[in-house]
Amino acid sequence: MLKKTKKYAFFRMVLLIIALTLVACGGANEEPDDHFVIGLATNNANGLKNIQGFQDEMAELGYLEDENITYIFSETPLKGDDLDAALENMVAENVDLIFTAGTPTGVAAHRITEGTGVPVVFGVIADPIDAGVMEDLMKPMGNMTGVKLSQNQARRLELLTEIAPDIRHVFFPYNPDDAAPTGAMAQIEELAPEFGIEIVEGFARNDEEVSLLLNTIPENIDAIFMLPDSTVNARLDDLVALSITKGLPVSAPSITQVENGALMAYGIIHHEAGAQAASIAVQILRGADPGEMPVQTAEYYLGINLQTADAIGIEIPASLVQAAEVVIAKGE
Repeated sequence: MLKKTKKYAFFRMVLLIIALTLVACGGANEEPDDHFVIGLATNNANGLKNIQGFQDEMAELGYLEDENITYIFSETPLKGDDLDAALENMVAENVDLIFTAGTPTGVAAHRITEGTGVPVVFGVIADPIDAGVMEDLMKPMGNMTGVKLSQNQARRLELLTEIAPDIRHVFFPYNPDDAAPTGAMAQIEELAPEFGIEIVEGFARNDEEVSLLLNTIPENIDAIFMLPDSTVNARLDDLVALSITKGLPVSAPSITQVENGALMAYGIIHHEAGAQAASIAVQILRGADPGEMPVQTAEYYLGINLQTADAIGIEIPASLVQAAEVVIAKGE
């Protein structure tokens, strides 16, 4: 059961008002006269949902594939040399804009497009400053802008303790070489003592190390806290299976992961984050300077999976179920 609250409706209404205003002013929803080429890239499976949201919103704003826009896209997540090669090809093809989904993809695009003049819109990078792609969110300078994640780890941890107030030892598995989870972890380290939480870190830089990590999880763990990390989060099915076997609540960073079995999330809806970035891209295609466009923050939603709660024997407070925008009901 997907429960959309007034906050979600308001967000969509704001986008519609912006689009209608642009129409009245001869803006983005008016049929564009030019034909544009946009490169699309992501390093993770969830990023494909961001890309779909971007394309869907671009179409809503009048940019129709095979009519006035062409996309260069591998249609699969890319990493390492393959990602670099794809981005380099986009630059060589002189694309009008590149859209990236995922912090590692955005960092690669920053490195490869620097000095080329090719605009890059990200949707999302967890923390653009920590990732090293800019120094000022209000005035990015350079060729990049887009949508970032909120500094929301305190609220996520608080929600987890509301659901499971007796937890003390919380496991944080992540890739220490990725700016997204390390930035989130820095927030956790400041906040955990306030909630009486003892941090248990687990490092995994690749899939093989994730397997080892999940097979050697400490016995005294009370909960698992997933960070925005494509390396570890690609193994969501294994994390969910582990949580059910051991009766551990899992807090996830996006609503997709709740839909796929995590107990709870306070995070983005990937499709919506991509759609949000599309409005930024339209302004750039119409002449705006990305270096002068403030970075936006993605909308956040509370998601709860009652099936998983039942499987691990946790009773979710009624107040949180009623407050959640997305609820996976028992029996769905």
